[in-house]
Amino acid sequence: MRALSLYFGLLVATASCRAAVVYDFTPVTQQIDAMMQTHSLNGASLIVIRNGAVIYEQYFGSYTPTTRIPIASASKWLSALAIERLVEKGQMSWGDTVGQYIPTAPADKQPITLGQLFSHTSGLSQNDDACLGDETNYTLETCVQEILSTTLQYQPGTGFAYTGNGMQVGGYMATLATGKTWDQIFQDEVTTPLGMADTDFATVSLKPPYVTVPNPQVAGGVRSTLLDYANVVQMVAQHGQWNGAPYLSANDIADMQKDQTHGAPVIYTPDLLAYGYGYGEWRNSIDAQGIAVQVSSTGKFATSPWVDNSTGVAAVFLVNSSFSLLENDLRALWTNVQAVVTDPIFSDRFE
Repeated sequence: MRALSLYFGLLVATASCRAAVVYDFTPVTQQIDAMMQTHSLNGASLIVIRNGAVIYEQYFGSYTPTTRIPIASASKWLSALAIERLVEKGQMSWGDTVGQYIPTAPADKQPITLGQLFSHTSGLSQNDDACLGDETNYTLETCVQEILSTTLQYQPGTGFAYTGNGMQVGGYMATLATGKTWDQIFQDEVTTPLGMADTDFATVSLKPPYVTVPNPQVAGGVRSTLLDYANVVQMVAQHGQWNGAPYLSANDIADMQKDQTHGAPVIYTPDLLAYGYGYGEWRNSIDAQGIAVQVSSTGKFATSPWVDNSTGVAAVFLVNSSFSLLENDLRALWTNVQAVVTDPIFSDRFE
């Protein structure tokens, strides 16, 4: 069963009447229907927001507005936003080093910066440590101790290797900077201010959020819903504004979208087509000046939140499948949504 809600927004004023812009999302719906059948997906959902108005919201298969699933690396954007909030408050800096917070860390790990940890340029191994996601044998602290005891893959700042290890260390640094658990930081800086009541790090729990865990997987352990994550991308598309108030400054949102790899050579990446990486987000397209046009945080399970700065579109595709399986479909979905919103069909209904 599929529930469909189409919203008509973006009213165009004239001298004596208003005409509503009607977006024809038929190609998008057809594409997802085909994706469902081709890949035998049990469910999926998509929301598209433009200029603060929902212009498309649809649920496929078994998915509903309350469907809550693990979102894997789509977690990275959320965790990076939590850190950016702490940076804006002056509680941390992207230039802070591991050694400032963990003086017992091995000497070669001490110069690694918080920014490098959240842009995959830390030198830590691309292979996620076994402690990530292990809620039985580790706490966040002991997991980080194990990560820091491993051999560096390359000198910090000299390469890009996509990994969950770095953000785990960065998340622990945030707990030391604030005196709070990562779960409390995440609630204070992300889920509460952005109205995300169905989001937490308890991916294996069947209980409703918020469920705290001893070793939250900072880079990939979030479970969430379509509408919760929609608040995040809408805030980003609105340059840090949320519900009429600043969540982050526009400058900080823009800073997160810059290429924080600083052109470091790629050692490992799951996205060969990206134009670098910011803090917790991919740079999918850029303009002639190198400024990010589209950013995203697609995860291993193929959930894909993205923002297109050129069109003002914020969107989330929620699914629990495989990025390697759906990669081409996701890129086509981004393109199809962009095509719809840049070529609207005007209705002949006047109000």
